[in-house]
Amino acid sequence: MEPKERKMLGMLTGAHVLDHLIEGTVPPLIPLLMAAFGADYFQMGLVVTVFAYAFGMGAFPAGILVDRVGPQRLLRIFLFGSGLICLAVLPVGNLVSFGIIMGLLGLLGSLYHPAGNTLVSLGMRRRGRVFGINGIAGSLGTAAAPLLAAWLGSRLGWKAPHLVFGSLALLMGLYTLGVPPVSRDEEKTGSPGAREMERSPLSHLAFFYASCAFAGMGSRGVLTFLPTYLGRSLAVPGGLDQITLGGVAATFTLATGSLGQYISGRLVNKRRPDLLYTGTLFLSSLSVLLLAAGRGPLLVLGAMGYAFFTFGYQPMQNMVVGSLLPPRRHGLGYGLLAFTGFGVGSLAAALAGWLADHRGLSSLFFVMSLCYALAGLMAGGLLVLRGHRLGHPA
Repeated sequence: MEPKERKMLGMLTGAHVLDHLIEGTVPPLIPLLMAAFGADYFQMGLVVTVFAYAFGMGAFPAGILVDRVGPQRLLRIFLFGSGLICLAVLPVGNLVSFGIIMGLLGLLGSLYHPAGNTLVSLGMRRRGRVFGINGIAGSLGTAAAPLLAAWLGSRLGWKAPHLVFGSLALLMGLYTLGVPPVSRDEEKTGSPGAREMERSPLSHLAFFYASCAFAGMGSRGVLTFLPTYLGRSLAVPGGLDQITLGGVAATFTLATGSLGQYISGRLVNKRRPDLLYTGTLFLSSLSVLLLAAGRGPLLVLGAMGYAFFTFGYQPMQNMVVGSLLPPRRHGLGYGLLAFTGFGVGSLAAALAGWLADHRGLSSLFFVMSLCYALAGLMAGGLLVLRGHRLGHPA
């Protein structure tokens, strides 16, 4: 890897970690926020939905902007903007104000995935491997968020995680100023199959992005209440409080997602990513089902399986986008991926909160398992439509 690529990879991975640290701050703090604002699970689910909806819906126009103004400019806007908005949480004293802050953070966070994935797809060699490495960075951010946010929140108050993560985002923004830009004549032409897929029917895109939407719902529903669920369901020696226990357990189980990202990054250059993607969605569904029904070790195994397969299919999704759309539309393609996965998927947070209030926490995981199964069916539909014309995106 050339020095310029190493600098770019450092920028991508650092920003990806922070994007998911900020995204994952609220779930482990839910008990503290409920006490601070006098809220219930449904209201907290709505706050997460506001963030996730903005996080996903903003990705569609962000994808268009990537193709017009360039991905690195949007990365800098994301980092500096998120840092300032995180610091703005300091005077917040009610749930409405907090919800507005989360909405703004979601909009800024929506810039990362279209910009970052486009930089990997068009500006890096060995795209599958780099997607895997960058995915590992994101999964580490997701895994570390429950532990860091719970630890900081339980000791310094619920505002502390946002203040810390915001300061890190500003520092990372300063680092990006020293990364050389990627010029248009340096961009790679994308996968060999891109020209062929440019003429593909719209139905192929419809089935793929429908699968991303259902998978996003499953992921958002599980992630929102996983720390609280684990904290209430597990009993370990040492007298940890429920919030810290939930954060530690969620971080431990979500860390297996890094292994899933690594293995996926190695496989997608050698195997058909769309076929791998379909199978992994069904395995995600089975893992969440075990998470819902299991107790003790089986509960932990289900959570680990969920993280392994859910984070593992993300490099597969990114490679499929590269094969479905021509290079000049990659920004739009990755924007749509984030739009469906995070935006449409955000609807599951409020649904999960309603299920937790009326049917108990475990019930929401049964419903999220169904979402993953539906995602697998949609991805299987894409395989049927494409038939034997499936290739190996480079």
